[in-house]
Amino acid sequence: MHRLAVLVGLVAFGLACNKSNDTATVPPDDSASASTTPGEPGAEPAEAAPPPKDERTLQQESCDAGKFENCTALGVMWEQGKEGPQDVAKAREYFDKACTGGHDVGCTYLAAMLDKGVGGPGDVTRARTIWTGQCDKQVVDACFALAVSHHGAGTPEDKKTARTVYGKACEAGHLQSCVGAGQLMILGEGGKKDAKGARASFQKACDGNDAAGCYNLALAMEKGVGGKKDKKGAADLKQKACDAGHAPACPAADAGAAKDAGAKKDAGAKKDAGAAKDAGAAKDAGAAKDAGKGGQTAATPEKDAAAKK
Repeated sequence: MHRLAVLVGLVAFGLACNKSNDTATVPPDDSASASTTPGEPGAEPAEAAPPPKDERTLQQESCDAGKFENCTALGVMWEQGKEGPQDVAKAREYFDKACTGGHDVGCTYLAAMLDKGVGGPGDVTRARTIWTGQCDKQVVDACFALAVSHHGAGTPEDKKTARTVYGKACEAGHLQSCVGAGQLMILGEGGKKDAKGARASFQKACDGNDAAGCYNLALAMEKGVGGKKDKKGAADLKQKACDAGHAPACPAADAGAAKDAGAKKDAGAKKDAGAAKDAGAAKDAGAAKDAGKGGQTAATPEKDAAAKK
């Protein structure tokens, strides 16, 4: 009985070993044995990877897929000639597409081109319509652009609109608009004169480190417009504006302006003096001529001899 149990155990062990050997010695698939690695004789050449797409192509694909912010980016590339040719008409086309799709920045860029007639016919009315829509959505750069457009038109009604829009943008923190509003207030354009309000507007711009705001505030302080006179404070603000790159505030610019004014004054004085001198000479010549006419006498031998002598 014991021998039978041992025999059964040995048979079971042998079957297990044969299953393991069968698994290890299964021949590979014919197709697998026929395969070769790249570079071996008879191997098919691998397909070349496609070249990477440039940025303009990627932006174009995204724009075509309805991502309108990419249409704006593509317009900028056409406008500036980045990664391809420059074409402002194409740029305007993509800004228009972006704006139609609701991308605010694209609208702002399109309006600027419409206002100046860049990349196609000018259309100030449409430009202002776009800026107004953007301004109503609190896009302060659009408010500023709208105000500048009206300011430059020059009519009383336009300046009134400019002053209102500058004020709105200034309240929203757009410093250049504060300067624009102050300039209209100090001149009494687009509304009544408001020197105090103008000075406050310049002060706000200057506090925000706007160089033009500091310079205009300095001019007001220098002359005591809208507040007390402060020549030292004005000089300090001019220097601040100059250091920030605002050329009109620099001493050289002031000296140049004074020099030009002096030169013009001297030229005017010289011109007046020359005119007076010429007038005097003409008058003297006329008087001499008249005197000669009044004193004409018959020729005498003595007079002829003196003339010859």
